[in-house]
Amino acid sequence: MPGLPLAIVLASLASNADAANKNEFVIAVVLIFTSWSYGARVLRAQTLSLKEREFVAAARATGETQLRIIFAEILPNEIALVASTFIGTFVFAVGSEVALEFLGLGDPSQVTWGTILYSAQSNTALLYGKWWEFVPAGLCVALLCAGLAFINFGIDELANPRLRVERPLRRRSLPAKKKAVA
Repeated sequence: MPGLPLAIVLASLASNADAANKNEFVIAVVLIFTSWSYGARVLRAQTLSLKEREFVAAARATGETQLRIIFAEILPNEIALVASTFIGTFVFAVGSEVALEFLGLGDPSQVTWGTILYSAQSNTALLYGKWWEFVPAGLCVALLCAGLAFINFGIDELANPRLRVERPLRRRSLPAKKKAVA
């Protein structure tokens, strides 16, 4: 089941069950509950794939312990995937938090990007051309998510040799020797 619709349902059920419980804790628990599954599936699939590789079989053949195989052979090959999954989960959590706050499932007394966007929408800021009510919050969300996506691309480029762009070395020209004037 997709994460955001499930988060909306769970947050609405949690906030309906206890009206005083509309706060960041409910949203945090809902996001933790709904956002872990994608990363877990990807990491599990990658680990199962790495487990069958030749270097792991060679480590087993040499008598390495299971902990050493995990921490010295498999984990270093998954660091980029772990970092990428963490960043992707963080972007999902930011977007979901903004969406849940925008829908009124958080604490309306707290000033968040979602409540700012909700306030601008309920004041018909777009209709009346009051761009200053919604552009800063929307721009902050967009810049944060884009910045994290660029960091993710950088991690991918560092970890995957096929994505690296080899830059030619610049040749330094040595300063010309001055000729002695006779």
